[in-house]
Formats: sequence, structure tokens, C-alpha cells
Amino acid sequence: MNTQQLECFTTLAKTLNYAKTAEQLSMSQPAVSRQIQSLETELGAQLFNRTTRSVALTQVGFQFLPDAQQMLGLYYHSMEWISTFHKHKRTVLRIGYADSHANWFISKILSKVLADNENIVPELTLDQTDANLHRLTISQLDLVVGIKDAKFTAEDIVFQKLHDDAFVCVVRKNHSLALACKKGRRKSVSSEDMWPHRQVIAIPPYLLKHVFSRGHHIVPVNDELDNILCATTSEAYNLALAGAGFALIPKHLALPHKELAFLPWTESPHAPMGIYYRQQSNIDKNSAIYKFICLAKDCVATALPCSMQ
Repeated sequence: MNTQQLECFTTLAKTLNYAKTAEQLSMSQPAVSRQIQSLETELGAQLFNRTTRSVALTQVGFQFLPDAQQMLGLYYHSMEWISTFHKHKRTVLRIGYADSHANWFISKILSKVLADNENIVPELTLDQTDANLHRLTISQLDLVVGIKDAKFTAEDIVFQKLHDDAFVCVVRKNHSLALACKKGRRKSVSSEDMWPHRQVIAIPPYLLKHVFSRGHHIVPVNDELDNILCATTSEAYNLALAGAGFALIPKHLALPHKELAFLPWTESPHAPMGIYYRQQSNIDKNSAIYKFICLAKDCVATALPCSMQ
């Protein structure tokens, strides 16, 4: 099946006249007839009922018409998009990230990248880090932003560390934990401080199966309380905002909010936060990937929420 067959079919379906169809398509009538016959042979169905005096769509032809029009529409739309893309020398920059709260950080860097080159077209993919790293290895992504995955290894994938990330305790300002810290004039919390309070725990689904189901915890958890498990930092943040409990959230994902207190956790482990990319991508100093990485290094300190610095 090709576009010429589809053009002949859809035009003839509209005119129901071979002469008019040939004229509109700048073809001969025999050529139009051959295209229609070849399409019918390929489909294994008759699309038109023909007599010496009339042409009419068959039931199959009538039902096939919307599909043929859609296929032609997609083809011409793609051709126009690709033509425009090359004409303006556009470059797609495909970025993967694991939590919607990372959007603010990515946008800070992208704003600087796009200021220098408006022809860069960003594409963002929200998914688990391990899934995005797989996309990176098979060239479906150019960059993956987030916490370093200790289990991931690939010879041609490089991790550019931007800073050491730590957990902060996120809790409503009117929560008893926040009020106790305010009363004691403390600007951080310990595990002991958090222990009596319900926790909202954000653990990726693939870790839930291997960690919490076996009685092991990534963060200190008082199992005697009715804690809440959720899959993303965004969910934990919103539940903390709703007053459901406190949440331990990576520093780069803790977005400031006037109703929330952000208290550094004094015993927090630290983990590298940065950008994964394919090693060969760093060769071209003019590439969008190289520019993004360089600008990320420059703005990471100022891009972090001011209340967290």
C-alpha cells in the first residue's frame, strides 16, 4: 500500500468519476484505474462497484475510506513536520526523570539552554530511574536526571555528579513535630525527634518489593505507627501538605511552600545527584547534551530551593 494508491482511492471516493479523479491528480485515467486495482488486489476486497455509467463505493470501500484518509493525513503531517524540522535545524533533547518534582530543576537548566538556542526541542520522559536508564542505553533518551543508581553499570554510560543530596523532613508548620522544633528553636530534626510521628514514605515500586516486604528499611521507620506508603516524592509531598504526617524527601525535590516546614535530617545519608549520559555525547562541545550538562553544573547551587541551601 502506498500514498499514490490512497490518493487515487480517496479522490475517486469523492468524485465517483475516473476522468475528474485523473484531472485532479494530474494522471491518466488508465493510471488511476491501475492504482485502484492494485490496491484492491493488495487488500483482497473490491472497493468500488463499476458500471459503464456509474462508480459507487462498496460497503468495504465505505468503511475503509476514513482509515485511508487518516493514513494520508498522518503521512503529510509527518512530511511537513520533518521538512520544518530540517529547515530550522531543530535538535531534539530527550531527558528522562523519575519524579514530577524534578521538573522545576530541569526547567531552570533548560531555560538557559533555550536562551542560547531556540531550535532545541526538549522531550521529557517521566518514569522509574531504572526504566529511563534502559532507554538511555538503547539511545531512546539523551540524558537521565536524578539520584545515582548504585546497582546500574554500563561501560558507555557516564554519571556526572552535580552535588551530594540528603533527605529533609517535610511537614506542615502546624504539625506537632514542626511546632516542637519551633519551640525548641531547632532548625533540624533527628531520628529520635521523628520517631513518635506518623511518616509518609515514598519508595519506588521496584524497591517496595525488595526492601519493605523483607522487613528492611531505607529510612528509619517506626513500624508501630500507621505509616503511609506511596510510590513517588510528589505523592509524599502532597500528603505531608495535607497533614497526613511528615515525609523525608531528597533535597533537590523539596519544593518550598508557605504552609510547610523544611527541616534537615541530621543523620541523613548522602547520595550523589546528577546526570547520566552516553560517553560519546560529550565529544561534541556544541551539542545540546553538552550544553545542558555544563549549565547544570553552573546553576545547581542557585537552582536548589533557597530554603534548602
